[in-house]
Amino acid sequence: MSNVQSIDLNELAVDYDDKRHMAPQDFERLIDCIRHYGEVEGGVLEICCGSGYYLAPLAQRLPKASFYGMDITDAMLASAKEKLDRQALTNCSLAKGNAHYLPFARDAFDFVLMSQVVHYFESLPMVIAEVHRVAKPKARVLVITSSHLQLKSQLDIALFPGLVRRDMARIPSIEKIRHLFESGSFEIMAAVEFASAFKLSSIEALVERVAEKPWSSYQLFSEGEFIRRLKVFKRKLYERFGRGEITYLFPQTLMFFQKT
Repeated sequence: MSNVQSIDLNELAVDYDDKRHMAPQDFERLIDCIRHYGEVEGGVLEICCGSGYYLAPLAQRLPKASFYGMDITDAMLASAKEKLDRQALTNCSLAKGNAHYLPFARDAFDFVLMSQVVHYFESLPMVIAEVHRVAKPKARVLVITSSHLQLKSQLDIALFPGLVRRDMARIPSIEKIRHLFESGSFEIMAAVEFASAFKLSSIEALVERVAEKPWSSYQLFSEGEFIRRLKVFKRKLYERFGRGEITYLFPQTLMFFQKT
């Protein structure tokens, strides 16, 4: 995954779940949305599973399915293992691997999940070909990503100087993802917009969150650049919202595909 050459994934792994905070009710809505388009059952693979943020709760809710989480980063896998062990989940296994060369047999999985990772891949068509290889006939694939319009509406991206442009250059458009999957012998079942939200007590709280670099794109700035841009970000927030509580919205797009 050469698109991570300027990004320290081990640093990103620190307090990863806190950086990906989602209110419990929103997480339940997300799980319900996923299951609305078909039960998650049989063999389930999450590519680039990170800290097990989705993997563990899905495995907990669906004990009859067999879950496999794969990631390339040792720190992420260690965090995921700790979570799985703490919850005593016996229907979930972890493996280290590269998405371009999946360490699994042909026709092994009924469901494949990739969440907010397509922009890390050196070759998305190559990853899609690997997904097609390990997916059973009629298997479903869920890609969770952000449209370019959604990026422009997310406060910590839209108001942080230079970040929208960088993220739009990194993250493939919804149209491109669909085209590549359809070219790779998948058909699209649905593309659903989903937004989670939570309250922050003040602008300072949001600035403190951003100072922790919750998104990998922040690492593309030098430390000096980041600090300067963070100050501008803070000023823009006060200009737009003044003081008091602020609502943080995280919009995403869920793209459901099926192997043809």
